[in-house]
Amino acid sequence: MVTIRRDDTMRRAYRLFLGLAVLAGLLASAGPGPARAQTSAEPYQLSLVREGDLVALGGSVPSEAVREAVLAAIRAVSADTSVIDMTAVAEGAPAGFVPAATFAAGLAARLRPGAVLLSGTDIMVEGRPEGLAGQAAVSAALAALPQGFRLQRQALSPPLVRPFALSLTRGGEGLVLSGVVAAAEEKVALVAFAGSLGIGPVTDRLVVAAGAPDGFDRLAAARFALTQMARLTTGTASVADRALTLEGQAADRSGFAAVNLALRAGALPAGLTLAGATIAAPVISPYGWFAEKGPEGVRLQGYVPSEAARAEIRAAAEALFAPLALTEAQELAAGAPQGFVPAAIAAMGQLVLLERGRATLYDSRLIVTGEASSLTSAAAVRAAIEGSAPFGFTVAHMIAAPAIAAPATAATAVAAPAAPPSTAACIGQITQEMAAGGIVFQFGRDEMRPESQARLRRIAALMAACPTVRFSVEGHTDSDGIPAQNVDLSHRRAQAVVVLLVRQGVEASRLLSEGHGATRPLVANDSPANKARNRRIEIIAR
Repeated sequence: MVTIRRDDTMRRAYRLFLGLAVLAGLLASAGPGPARAQTSAEPYQLSLVREGDLVALGGSVPSEAVREAVLAAIRAVSADTSVIDMTAVAEGAPAGFVPAATFAAGLAARLRPGAVLLSGTDIMVEGRPEGLAGQAAVSAALAALPQGFRLQRQALSPPLVRPFALSLTRGGEGLVLSGVVAAAEEKVALVAFAGSLGIGPVTDRLVVAAGAPDGFDRLAAARFALTQMARLTTGTASVADRALTLEGQAADRSGFAAVNLALRAGALPAGLTLAGATIAAPVISPYGWFAEKGPEGVRLQGYVPSEAARAEIRAAAEALFAPLALTEAQELAAGAPQGFVPAAIAAMGQLVLLERGRATLYDSRLIVTGEASSLTSAAAVRAAIEGSAPFGFTVAHMIAAPAIAAPATAATAVAAPAAPPSTAACIGQITQEMAAGGIVFQFGRDEMRPESQARLRRIAALMAACPTVRFSVEGHTDSDGIPAQNVDLSHRRAQAVVVLLVRQGVEASRLLSEGHGATRPLVANDSPANKARNRRIEIIAR
């Protein structure tokens, strides 16, 4: 720090003091004359004015030692600041002046620009704190004034902050808002919006500051970021000037899809740009995926652990099933078992040998169901499946083949077996069982409730009584949510029903699963009761 006495640069000091209109009249007592003359001052004043990298001192100090203490206090805060010293040594300092003088020096060093005046036992402060750290230090200092002194005037502007950054953090303790906002009204609105999301307690650490970019709706950008945070379990969003950075762990698959859709669909508030986003996929358990082959083509659906896994599985499907059409509805999710991608490719390899069928990965289980072209082909497929189980996976299969008509024989006297129930009676019993309560799932998931699993076991037994009837299992949802996600959920629920029926002994070739989302409502989706009716599984004879 350089100290410049007033005899050296009077012109520079005069320019600094002109910037302090409020204090100008009070500085008259520091008039020209020898800098070191012993005088008496009334009221006793010490002024510190900061402009850029200069601090100008004026007024009186009781001794050279006090002057050096003031300079040391400035140096402790801002070592690179130059000081223009125009003080005079004078008697008459009030009690407690020495700690008050060093207090004022430290305060002035944190303002850029700014001024601090000690006049008797009054303290006057005006200016702009230097950054957020300077504002925090100034606020703390003004909350603990020197003993015997009072704050007579305070006129502080918000600190200038670049980049102008807002930070939103969600964790186990709720939501923390920190960083800067452009106005007190913006702060109030942002805290209120955060509280309305219902994602836990809101901690407000926001500071009003200057430096916000012009022509940009920061409140809209902050609300957009907060909306994405509501879809995460943990995470951080930052809006620095006009750039958004977002990272965190998605709460569930619908939240993961919604965040990615919001970021990719070009729906950012006007002026906001996406600097980066890292959203971890939700952890899914049980982890489900399937490939289905039919006359219309091949469908891949379920969860994959990464974009690379999605691309690898798709490329393998295109190579295995060409020229069949390929439909893909694979979604990113964590929780895949070890060896998932090789197991998925091996599962598709089994489908190549079938006329139609499905290969399902359910955690570390592989289930292959379908129809072969002949008895010989069916035997070969079963042997291939049993002999090539992916490492760490268990394998189950149910492969059907065309029935061979029995040769005609001479009539015998053996009594014919009792006739099975009629097809109509069998279907009627299944319809009655469904009407008794339907198939109910956990909200927003493809996990069945226990009572529905018991009902499906009874339905599987009824299906055994009419072995020639094929059934379509159709899933439906209400109109809430995103249409594509509703179709996916309804399809997964229908597939979950098929998997349970197959496990109970129903041939997979008799079952077809379909998901229609909200496209086929029973009633209008205009009330909670009607929406509940539209969320259903239908088992239809075909």
